[in-house]
Amino acid sequence: MVTAADTVIALEMAVGDVAAVKEADMNGDGKVTSLDALMILQTATS
Repeated sequence: MVTAADTVIALEMAVGDVAAVKEADMNGDGKVTSLDALMILQTATS
């Protein structure tokens, strides 16, 4: 289950505070960015 809290973790990955995991790469471009965090938030709230 994806939650809004996962968005915060993805943002921490995007800025390098937390090691990135491939599951957080929602758009499949090979990196975790704020766009991935947005996509996670949209998934969590739909």
